[in-house]
Amino acid sequence: MGNGGVILVMMLAGAAGFSGALAQDAPDAFSGEIAGLSVSAIAGTSAVLAFLGVVLYAALTSRRLEGSSLFNRLFVVVAVTAGFFSAISSAIGFGLITSQEEADFLRNAVLPPAFGAFVFCLAVAIWVGGADFVRHRDWFRNVGGGFLSDILFFFERAIKLFIIVPALALILFFVSTWTTVVGIGGVDAVRHTYTYEIERLASECAGITAWRQRDYLFLEDLRLSVNDVTRVAEGERDGGAQSGAAGAGAVTDYFIGIASWYRGLEESVAAILDAPDPSGVDPYDPDICTARTDELKRLLARGAFDNVDRWNREFETAFNDFVSVLNRWRHDKRIERLLDQQLDTFARANPKPARVTPAQKRAIDAYAEDVEDALKSLIRSQKLQKPPVPVKSAAELSPARGLDIFREVFNPPPPPEEPEKVSRRQSVVDAEFVPGLSTISPRDAVLKHANIFSDVWALALSWDYAPYILMLAFLFFPSAERAKGYKD
Repeated sequence: MGNGGVILVMMLAGAAGFSGALAQDAPDAFSGEIAGLSVSAIAGTSAVLAFLGVVLYAALTSRRLEGSSLFNRLFVVVAVTAGFFSAISSAIGFGLITSQEEADFLRNAVLPPAFGAFVFCLAVAIWVGGADFVRHRDWFRNVGGGFLSDILFFFERAIKLFIIVPALALILFFVSTWTTVVGIGGVDAVRHTYTYEIERLASECAGITAWRQRDYLFLEDLRLSVNDVTRVAEGERDGGAQSGAAGAGAVTDYFIGIASWYRGLEESVAAILDAPDPSGVDPYDPDICTARTDELKRLLARGAFDNVDRWNREFETAFNDFVSVLNRWRHDKRIERLLDQQLDTFARANPKPARVTPAQKRAIDAYAEDVEDALKSLIRSQKLQKPPVPVKSAAELSPARGLDIFREVFNPPPPPEEPEKVSRRQSVVDAEFVPGLSTISPRDAVLKHANIFSDVWALALSWDYAPYILMLAFLFFPSAERAKGYKD
């Protein structure tokens, strides 16, 4: 396209570079509204319309294209605009792939727009230059006119169109289409994975908090047991119901002492439940699960293109912090340890009187045995209540990452065997933990969920390869490139 074409190409490359840089800056770089429309939307629309106007004007008025048909001129417009849009989306995708949180000017601010400019130049070279390459004879220039000449030229064009140009387009696929897919759908694909993780965390939280409610049920059972023990002690004091000797004495003192000790145990358990949880979060708050998952959803919905590493880190930190809280709740055994300790020290904490009659000794032993049995029964019921089995994370369900995703597509792993049913003994429960966040990068996410983001793949392919479909017309209709009056 002559000097004007060179200037146009440089201008478009700079525009693609600027767009890539814009993708790396904060999405709220432009703020405010005009007539109900955001300034950023107006600026973006204006830039695209201006670009299309420049391209149409250059293609329709360039002296370089004198004698070209309208189809040929519009083919150039399509090829250049496809390269422009691919350049912008590729710059965004490249920024997502290479982004890092630390302030690195070359890596974060220069490389993405430079890559966008490179993609633009590559696309224009392959499609605009490739069309020119297809239209001209190379192998049979010295063959005269006639039917044989046309057949040989058709053969040459077919070789160029179906072998040479697709080989060049394969480079464009790895350079542009891949980064375009990452740029358009990468963050949304990550959000898709993390949305499942949030739902898993909400399910875990609901199950664990419901399981922790058994602490209050246990406390109520303990209070009833304490009341029963206290009532027996009062009966011994008032009427000698157990030993047959009412009033003050060794047996009454022992009964009253055990009742007081038992009530102190109840108060200790109540104090544990009333005190702030060591995790810093109240497991008995009915709104805790909803509040935390809503917070994670807000973090996930934030803009990610300004700095995808920081966006990912902030979400991962908040997610894993709450996972650690849930695991603390699962393995909180303060009440059980207190009860076990008190049961072990029952005899030392409540020494039996030595100088008693055989009848009094039998009453004391029976009373102590009843209290121990009641305490053991409470401890047993407490331990039988187990937290729910942890839900498998996305990484556990599908661990493939990187090239392993391709291997999994073409060579799917055998279906997992039915696991052997293992009794959930206490040792098994103690080894269970809620998995942390299944981290995934934008480039892995669009591969992992390619079936969900198939429209993104179709869009990227259409942007990059629409000029190729138009180029096929030059094979079957060689005169389509020339305007009327310039045809053979």
